[in-house]
Amino acid sequence: MSFHNPVFVAVDRPDLEGAGALVRSLAPHLGGIKLGLEFFMSVGPDGIRRMGALGLPIFLDAKLHDIPNTVAGAMRGVVELPVAMVTLHATGGLETVSYTHLTLPTMSTTCRS
Repeated sequence: MSFHNPVFVAVDRPDLEGAGALVRSLAPHLGGIKLGLEFFMSVGPDGIRRMGALGLPIFLDAKLHDIPNTVAGAMRGVVELPVAMVTLHATGGLETVSYTHLTLPTMSTTCRS
């Protein structure tokens, strides 16, 4: 996926209705949206799917940082969502990054929507 507009807006709120209204009002001017951990924990995967239905690429700022197996398991769930990008903290170490990559052989290393 190539982004014709590099501007992503941070939707830092925990409610689906307010987040959706904000994104709909700004959509013509955006290249995508950033949904954070607070949003994800409040509305779950269904909220990510509903935001994805708005048609903009999603950057899920989930800040994945844990032991290798846990991060890989979380990423297996993320790839089922309409997410173009996700944060995986490299401070988890090479083992975490490598294990996650090896357990997700079908996951693209480029952005998707």
